[in-house]
This record gives sequence, C-alpha cells and structure tokens, in this order.
Amino acid sequence: MSGKLDFPAGGTQGDESLRCAAHRETWEETGFNLEVGKLLTYSSSGMPVFHCTGEASMAALAEQVPAPGWAKIEVIELIRVNPFEITNEALRFNDDLIPLRDAFVQAGGAD
Repeated sequence: MSGKLDFPAGGTQGDESLRCAAHRETWEETGFNLEVGKLLTYSSSGMPVFHCTGEASMAALAEQVPAPGWAKIEVIELIRVNPFEITNEALRFNDDLIPLRDAFVQAGGAD
C-alpha cells in the first residue's frame, strides 16, 4: 500500500504461534507455501524474521511476479531482491534494512 518494498507480515490470531502467523501471512500475501524455520532476528518495529524455505522450483521464478488475486488489496506484485542491492529508502520501514541483511546472512543467503 505504500508503494515500497515490505515483508509479508501481520499479527497472530487467537492462540496462533509466531511461526504459524508467519506461514499464514506469507501465504495470504504471496501465495507461497513455505516451511517456517528458525527465528533469526526481529525487525526494528519488533516483527520476527524467520528463516523460511520453499520448493526448489521457487528459485526458477521470475524476479517479478504478480501477487495472487486474493492479495491485491495489500500487494501489487512480488519482487525478489538481494538486500545488499537496495537502499533503506526502498523499504516501507527504513530501519528494517540492517536486520534484513543480518537475517539474510544468518540464513546463508550471502554465500
């Protein structure tokens, strides 16, 4: 909604765990069914950032894909980015860039 990059995110529902909320929110906003793993860090606003894995076929996705039809209210499109190739101005929450980069490195994304 801001015209900037953002993580799939949202609050828990009822007694839902943080991992379950991360899985649900990612599905709702991207259509991706990911395995939510280890908690890596928290964003500057307190959002937990998890190490998630998906199907191997996800690596073959284009850099930009349309958002699922049900997500169009919040999401225009999905964009794969390297957190070391963007600036904090590109993000909805500017202070999230350093925690994002740290989590990316912890998850093995900088290898």
